[in-house]
Amino acid sequence: MFAIHLHTLIVIIDFNIIRFDFVCAQTVYKRRSSPTMRHVPSLVVALLLCTLLAVPAFADGPIMGKGAQSGVAAKALPNKKAPKPVGPVNMSTGTVFPKGKLATSLKYIYFDKNDLYDGGTTKGGTYNGKYDRWQHTLKMGIRYGLFDDFDIRAMIPFHFKGVKRRARAGTPNETTRTDYNEGLGDIVLMGRYGLLTQRKGDPFSLSVGAGLKLPTGNSDLQNEPPFNAKCDYMGPGFQLGTGSWDPKFEVGATYMFGQSRLDAHCMLTLPTEGDHEMRKGDNFKYNVGYGYALNRLIDLEMELNGVIADKNRAGGAVVDNTGGHTLYLTPGVHFKIRKGLNVGLATPIVIYRDLNADPDTNKYSIGEDMRVVFKIGASF
Repeated sequence: MFAIHLHTLIVIIDFNIIRFDFVCAQTVYKRRSSPTMRHVPSLVVALLLCTLLAVPAFADGPIMGKGAQSGVAAKALPNKKAPKPVGPVNMSTGTVFPKGKLATSLKYIYFDKNDLYDGGTTKGGTYNGKYDRWQHTLKMGIRYGLFDDFDIRAMIPFHFKGVKRRARAGTPNETTRTDYNEGLGDIVLMGRYGLLTQRKGDPFSLSVGAGLKLPTGNSDLQNEPPFNAKCDYMGPGFQLGTGSWDPKFEVGATYMFGQSRLDAHCMLTLPTEGDHEMRKGDNFKYNVGYGYALNRLIDLEMELNGVIADKNRAGGAVVDNTGGHTLYLTPGVHFKIRKGLNVGLATPIVIYRDLNADPDTNKYSIGEDMRVVFKIGASF
């Protein structure tokens, strides 16, 4: 009973921290503080979310492994034959692969943006002439345990992007245009080190990682008349890549108990300037997820996925109606076809948004309502 109360308490604390982060993020963005200080509230949230997983872990004792290498007294282990949930669909975790383990995945992501926002308020008008934007992404993943406490992974995306735009008054007769951009995106390489590992008897799994986004995607798609009046090239959000080398940093935690699992993961991306004076805004993602194995074939999950993004730059100038804060509530289901093979489906639904806008020039951010994420995973 004590452990159940602690599990309830951690959920309440996590939601209060996220509400606190809303206020901090909005205040920091408005004050336009230094790049380093701008990420302090987000990084604090990241560490707290992951550390709080230790509360139920230390209450219950080790769940996996033979003993407590961390010094926590071992309790009776649960039935190893009980079904265990697989990892979440739309976020990462805090686990590290053992040496020699290999996994591959294929993830499909779809979203459509056709509403304009000033903060969280729906607005009319146009966003640089845009009134519809959609994207299909196929992302191939490869992950391998290089050492017992260190694994490496690669994410290889293929994008299929489209946008409809309407020219402003006074332009030539052809007032609407649809553009497409398809091909290989920017590949991401990451390494992850396990500070704690639950399978070895630690109370929960905790890891840190770092990596790099490589400039493998094309960034040379140009605007056609009359949309090239202010910028020759389409913005970084519609390019397949940015032409920049972007460092990434992550921290994650996972706690397995009974037929359940808790996951928390945060990722900070610090883009550099790429081709044609383009630069995507700094990006911070924070996630919390819960999964439950109904049986050996089906898992259910619920995630909370947040994204805080700074404004982009295009042609060397700040694009004021880009970036902001978006929060998704993500229900999902997994089908475990056999050991080492599963498929998952999740639908991230926007429950909070605070998107940047420039009301003085009647430019607003274009936003989405939901996404569809489908994933196939296999391990060897």
